Amino acid sequence: MVMWFIVASAVAQAHGQLMSVKKPVPDTVWIVTGMHPLGPGYKRLKLDFSLDARQTLIGAERARLGGLRVGLEYRRVHRVGIGLYGLGEGVELNSLPQIDSSITWAKVSLRYQSLFYERVLYFSRKLEWSLTAHYGLGLVKGSYTRLGSSIEEVLPEQRLRVLELSSVGYYNFTYWLSAGAGVGYRYMYGLSDEIQDVYESPIGLIRVRIKLGKLVKSIWDKDTKNLY
Repeated sequence: MVMWFIVASAVAQAHGQLMSVKKPVPDTVWIVTGMHPLGPGYKRLKLDFSLDARQTLIGAERARLGGLRVGLEYRRVHRVGIGLYGLGEGVELNSLPQIDSSITWAKVSLRYQSLFYERVLYFSRKLEWSLTAHYGLGLVKGSYTRLGSSIEEVLPEQRLRVLELSSVGYYNFTYWLSAGAGVGYRYMYGLSDEIQDVYESPIGLIRVRIKLGKLVKSIWDKDTKNLY
């Protein structure tokens, strides 16, 4: 009897250990409401792609800064990658008092590339909130004319460093398309003081996230539509 008890106990213990191996501990991430389980359907690593436009001030003029970013999303709440941004053909200004009060017309441009890190602090099926930091390198240039003169003078090119901090809220229209809006501030380093005053500014963000991986995967895996 003792021998049968020892054997039965050993078999039960081995079975329990085997079940614990087969049943992995669910992955969880921290958000502002506490620890949130991800579930077995989540991929730890996936592509992140966004159209990432900004409304900003250049001098005293409102301008649209176009951009996009490409990167990776890790465990649903960490996003890292590269962003590309620019003013397109530039912005025309009626004055540029930061440089000279006699300037009556100017056209200035800005472009930069950055590394970004975005941390999602809350998410649900329809809503998401995150904080983002960008750090990168760029270039500014321009030209201007003075009062009473038709001669177009050139603002010399200057290289710069950019630090941008922002907060964005998203709404998920579908499992593969989200749109977000937010606010932030763009800090500029490495420029002369008067040029820095032209470009350093608050920003308003409009972001569209296209989850290409989910869209493609949903063709053969219908459960993908239930992951948020």
